[in-house]
Amino acid sequence: MTIKALNGGKLLCLMATVAGVMTLGSCNKDDDEPEPEPAPVVPVDSTPKKVVYPDQFSFRLNNSTPDSLNTGDTIKANTLLADGVNSDSVSVDVVLRNKTMVDPESVTFTVNNNFLGKVNVSGNASITDSIYSISFPAIEGSYALSINGKTRNFTVAGTGKAISASSRNFSNSYVVEFTSDNAKLGEFTFTPYSETEDGSVYAKLSGNGKFVALTEEAYNGYLSGNRVILEGELKDVADEDWKSSINNANYFAYQSGDKIFLGKVSNFVGASLREASSITVSLTF
Repeated sequence: MTIKALNGGKLLCLMATVAGVMTLGSCNKDDDEPEPEPAPVVPVDSTPKKVVYPDQFSFRLNNSTPDSLNTGDTIKANTLLADGVNSDSVSVDVVLRNKTMVDPESVTFTVNNNFLGKVNVSGNASITDSIYSISFPAIEGSYALSINGKTRNFTVAGTGKAISASSRNFSNSYVVEFTSDNAKLGEFTFTPYSETEDGSVYAKLSGNGKFVALTEEAYNGYLSGNRVILEGELKDVADEDWKSSINNANYFAYQSGDKIFLGKVSNFVGASLREASSITVSLTF
């Protein structure tokens, strides 16, 4: 192949043209954006989420529609007596969620007030798998219910005026069965009938305060009357008529400081009240 000679001008022009093309080509290549890197793949957690449902605490007043029961709540109830029985009944229902069973050994239910002190509230409790229910008379006081380590503290208060230790009508009644196994309630202690080598020990109910026997007529009169009337008449009772314990008496009054109770033995097991192995007593205060 033959290359013809070019004069200087034509050669420079060709070189410039080639250089320009090369320069432009290099610039276009540098301006290209790099390819973006793909986003990292985040693994998806396919583990099922555990849903925890809250336990359900509720109460019913005289079997009305259930209402939620929270710590610190006050249940307003009619605690005035009707024929010697509290007008209202309170029921508490607990439903444990998340397939949790009620542990009977963990259950405690107590009431604390100015008249009975701290006592166990017994009777009418039922447990079915995850459900606990109890019904009790509307006694004014502070309650604590604990199940499986979970506690609710609440108050039962009368719909009328507030409790006063010195001036109030009798408004609460509590029935308890005293036996050799359940011999103590608050200030009261039951001694069942027994026979020993030294003779017989007759059944009696004793306490920190003092007892005086009443007739059925007097008991019914005080029960339907004002507590202040009984308090005034007890001041006139002769010292020798007050006893540290009571036996063979179906009706009695009991006084300990500013606490006053009316008592009625509604039932007993034994040949007689003096020979009773257990007694059922209604305490009104």
